[in-house]
Amino acid sequence: MKPASAKTATPPTDAERIAALERENAKLQRINQVLMDRVERSMDFQGGAFSLFQTAIVLENRIRERTLELERALHKLEDSNRDLARAKELADTMRARLFEAIEAVNEGFALFDSSDRLVLCNSKYLSYWPGVAGRIQAGIRFSELVAMVASAGAVSDPPPDQWLRERMDHRLDMRGVFLNQLADGRWIQVNERRTRDGGVVGVYTDITDIKREEARRRESEQAEKSALMQLNDQLQLAKSQADQANLSKTRFIAAASHDLLQPLNAARLFVSALSDLERGGATGELVENVDLALASVEDLLSALLDISKLDAGAVTPELTEFPLRGVLVPLATEYAAVAAERGIRLRVVTSGAVVRSDMRLLRRIVQNFLSNALRYVQGGRVVVGCRRCADGLRIEVWDNGPGIPADKREEIFQEFRRLDTPVTNGRDRGIGLGLAIVDRVARMLDHPISVRSTLGKGSVFAVTVPRVRAPRGLRAPCAPAPVPRTDRLAGLSVLVLDNEPAVVAGMEALLRGWSCRVVSAMSGDQALARLAGLDRPPDLLIADYHLDDGALGVNEIARLRAAAGRPLPALLITANRTPELAAEAKAADCLVLNKPVKPAQLRAVMSGLVG
Repeated sequence: MKPASAKTATPPTDAERIAALERENAKLQRINQVLMDRVERSMDFQGGAFSLFQTAIVLENRIRERTLELERALHKLEDSNRDLARAKELADTMRARLFEAIEAVNEGFALFDSSDRLVLCNSKYLSYWPGVAGRIQAGIRFSELVAMVASAGAVSDPPPDQWLRERMDHRLDMRGVFLNQLADGRWIQVNERRTRDGGVVGVYTDITDIKREEARRRESEQAEKSALMQLNDQLQLAKSQADQANLSKTRFIAAASHDLLQPLNAARLFVSALSDLERGGATGELVENVDLALASVEDLLSALLDISKLDAGAVTPELTEFPLRGVLVPLATEYAAVAAERGIRLRVVTSGAVVRSDMRLLRRIVQNFLSNALRYVQGGRVVVGCRRCADGLRIEVWDNGPGIPADKREEIFQEFRRLDTPVTNGRDRGIGLGLAIVDRVARMLDHPISVRSTLGKGSVFAVTVPRVRAPRGLRAPCAPAPVPRTDRLAGLSVLVLDNEPAVVAGMEALLRGWSCRVVSAMSGDQALARLAGLDRPPDLLIADYHLDDGALGVNEIARLRAAAGRPLPALLITANRTPELAAEAKAADCLVLNKPVKPAQLRAVMSGLVG
């Protein structure tokens, strides 16, 4: 396309200049002739001939000068014409090369003047608008051009009216690039800039391949995301199945533990009753060995149940703020007798600090540290104390035992791992689950644990808990005073309710060994019938939590109390260790003992209830 003609005065051509000079020469000749005629007519006869001659000579000189000037002007004109011709030839060459260059580029090119009229464009630009290319001529306004493109349906997206508005808006600010999706599927990117004279130069680039590659990449990413989603669904399903299997395992272990604890509880009761009869001698030692073996089985079942609950996520921390002495003081009281029996000096330094944790789970951590220390120290000392640190409060258990090798300090927190070190009692080696439980509980509570040890000198086990400011009025619970062993239970009337015959028989043997009067029943209705046959209500109710036919011990205790006409002291015995059951028992005003029942603990609780 040729550029539009400019509206300015064009210089005369060579022919026009020559014709003008010829007209000027003819005019001068006419003037010369007129002057000669005028001289001849005015000539006198008194010597005017010489004057006329002089005049003719002057005129001839002037004509010659004018002729020379004319010739010089003609020579200059010829030089100018030659220069102009060369300049025009050069300009034509440069213009031709410019058009060739514009035509040679792969992008479309369009130049508009300051009035936004098309000056020139290349064929690539016209190829983008095949439906209206023949109507695009130099001088057309940009607004007319895009309106023509929109009406021809040359753009597929967005709709023509919207595209026209967006295209004109972009023409005003020219910020960024403008994308055109053509009707034939091509994508055109427009880059426009203002020229110094106020015009607009635009470069139109075909980015169809780039767009298709982007579309393929998006499709690939979408497909990959949909693999990933399917894989995630599969993983979720697998996790759900694993969680369900884990939960089933936990339920199975809980049920198995409950079923195993029932005969174990009965066995412990029988052994305890037998130990009261057989003291000393070979038989007494055998009874003691049986009792220790049953205690080991009890510890193993309890630990397995705890491990399975922790792994299944069935244990939910109940974070509260409480004084730390509420954990340390009961532990000091509980383990004082054990330490004294083994010849170990136990010192528990209480603290008035208030911490934020789960009181029951934190107690379990410290209790495992303490029991391990007492197990491996021989006639030494164990100290429990606290230190303030940047992260809170660190509870430490020190011992002067044999120490732990550096390569074993991680191993001891794994299941069923025990060190080959001597213990204070050969029958009290533990089962290797205590520290595994500590590790799981500490991670669940987000309480860091640490171990420092020196071979031959001892070890320090520690757990760090968050420390908080003590609110006013918060007091630590006092440790329960130990109940001395007396004959307070002699003559005590007890009603035992349990659906396991072996447990009932074992409980009867144990209580009668303590000189109690025992009435037993295996169901709530049978217990009501036995109660009705008594001269007076019993002094104490002992009931299992899970009875036959879905009956619950708390409900049967309520029925017995109603029949007796007064709130009889009641003790609920169960293998269920959940906080929900503890809350239910507390609401029913019942104390709870977990199976298998420790006879000494049972005796102490009974003495406290009837004291």
